[in-house]
Amino acid sequence: MGVNQSLSPAYFLFHPLTSCHGDWCQSKPRHCPQLWMSPVTQAPPRLPLTTAAVPEAPPTAVTTPIRNLRIDPAHHMLIWDPVPGADITTGAYCRKGRDNFVWADPGLARCSFQSLSLCHVTNFTVFLGKDSAVAGSIRFPPDDGGNHEAAAQDLRCWVYEGQLSCRWGRGPKAAGDVHYRMFWRDVRLGPAHDRECPHYHSHDVNTTGPAPHGSHEGCTLDLDPVLGSAPNGPKEDLVPQFTITINGSSPAGPVPCMDDTVDLQRAEVLAPPTLTVECIGSEAHARWDAQTRFHYGHLRFTLQVNQVQGEAGRMTASSSSSEPQEYNVSVPHFWVPNAGAISFRVRSRSEVDPQKLSSWSKAWGLVCPPEVTPVKTALVTSVATVLGAGLLAAGLLLWWRKSLLSRLCPPIPRLRLPLAGEMVAWEPGPEDCEVTPVTDA
Repeated sequence: MGVNQSLSPAYFLFHPLTSCHGDWCQSKPRHCPQLWMSPVTQAPPRLPLTTAAVPEAPPTAVTTPIRNLRIDPAHHMLIWDPVPGADITTGAYCRKGRDNFVWADPGLARCSFQSLSLCHVTNFTVFLGKDSAVAGSIRFPPDDGGNHEAAAQDLRCWVYEGQLSCRWGRGPKAAGDVHYRMFWRDVRLGPAHDRECPHYHSHDVNTTGPAPHGSHEGCTLDLDPVLGSAPNGPKEDLVPQFTITINGSSPAGPVPCMDDTVDLQRAEVLAPPTLTVECIGSEAHARWDAQTRFHYGHLRFTLQVNQVQGEAGRMTASSSSSEPQEYNVSVPHFWVPNAGAISFRVRSRSEVDPQKLSSWSKAWGLVCPPEVTPVKTALVTSVATVLGAGLLAAGLLLWWRKSLLSRLCPPIPRLRLPLAGEMVAWEPGPEDCEVTPVTDA
């Protein structure tokens, strides 16, 4: 076919076909596929592209609305920066490992946690939007590649009678020269506030301070110097939780640490209450003091009462043939009228964890004198009533008799009649007066 070779390929690419040369093009003047496609398949020359010829590409879509995800271990925070132009006004929440979800701080690009582990590698995730889309995740702390099976394990802590005690086991692959040390701090503070255990236990041998040799497997901490020495008062400002960290060291290489958060209230083992009993007349009065540091105001009590026969002060709840009676009370005292021979014992129950009970207190018994029987009381009352009524009647009778005599025999007044300023003396008349009898007509 005869094609005008003087025409550039750009002519066929950007201009419509107005005419064709040759017989084939004349029969199909608007359709020349070979002539149209051939220049495009070749390498096109560099030509300036105008906005009218080629539109601009759309901007790249934002794949995640946050960036620079990081951990602030000193303040227990997961922090991120919003991407400019990203809409995160629908709210955000986070999750630490498999714990419950935590809402982001209002108006801030961060989530605050109660505690962060510096030993266990944990995955932190940020969720955004109504569809809970994952906006980002991070692992903290970074894995140091140490021998994790040499770290301490099976950390157990409990509180009893004002002391925090912790025990742990050696790692399954810990060498014989691995040495462990325990540190504790308020959970609200950072690692800079760690304090070391003052009293270690090593194979049932007590040591003071960090021993340079031997293997520590336990620690005891007296809470009075830390929290104050008022065991039975309100604890509004009491530190509720401790972070316990067990560090390991060995000449062979680094030993990873292990840590845990200890809730002092839940870790407390309830001690039995201190019981006191006494007789007040014929009534028995029992009162007790709860031995607790972290359950003040959150305890209920079970009182066991048993009326028995025996010597006072030596009776126990099991010494009676009758079944003891149990009472659930919320106040630390109890009254039993007309008690006679009776014994008591009591134990505490946690409101925070109803399954947590103290052991029973020592049983105390006493014998209260019997009260006055109802028959004697009625007799005394009747006698007193009769005597009172008799005295009242006698008084009324005397008053009535005196009033009657005064009416029947009025007193004769003594008269003194003045006559012209002179006193007249009355002389007695003769004794033999004439009496004139008076008869009826």
